[in-house]
Amino acid sequence: MHTFYVPPSQIDADTATITGSEQHHLRNVLRITPGETLRIIDGQGNIYTAEILDTPTNRSSSIARIQTHEFQAPRLPTLTLFQGLPKNDKMELILQKTTELGVTQIVPLHSERALQKPSQNRYERWHRVLISATKQCKRAWLPELCNAQQFEASLSQLEKFSCCLLLSPHTEVPHIKTVLRETPTPNAIALFVGPEGGFSNQEITTAIESGCVPVTLGRNILRTETAAITTVAVIAYEFF
Repeated sequence: MHTFYVPPSQIDADTATITGSEQHHLRNVLRITPGETLRIIDGQGNIYTAEILDTPTNRSSSIARIQTHEFQAPRLPTLTLFQGLPKNDKMELILQKTTELGVTQIVPLHSERALQKPSQNRYERWHRVLISATKQCKRAWLPELCNAQQFEASLSQLEKFSCCLLLSPHTEVPHIKTVLRETPTPNAIALFVGPEGGFSNQEITTAIESGCVPVTLGRNILRTETAAITTVAVIAYEFF
């Protein structure tokens, strides 16, 4: 059964209205015909099965009649990835794979060594990547993609988290496994991963003074995209 993302505003008690790229995929790529059954998610924990009623070529929407509905509660702990902006398309890989692994929220960070200033078009593309990954891995919750923040501004939010981790290339800091297993089960985790070149020494010092715990993944120096994906996988293994 194919999965489609439909925002909550386009779902009522009986029907779901499929528009935009999702309708294009339904009608022109998959060539779904009236009477077929779909799986629909709204990104807010609601999962529907629905029968497609029409796939008109002269209209920019398709209507599906809802047959069943279930709700999946959000999983705890929540996990927010504060990701230093990497160059080129590496952010897309980070978004895709961390979504599959269960990240709750992604905050792109402008830091001293960040390597891009994303445009509105880039944000729209990133949002499509999140939708595609959420559908592919059968999640019910769409990760929240925040607007990019300055590194210092992100540190002002740490009181919302019960565990704040800063990934460090230095092996003299505690291994992430040790820190996670010595931490009482948190309800909200913040993870800071630097861009290529990592965070500056001043940024690291400021983050630690703000309450972040520096952790390492081991002796190997990883690319930023590898580091983000691996660290989210480790946290998922321990808590999800």
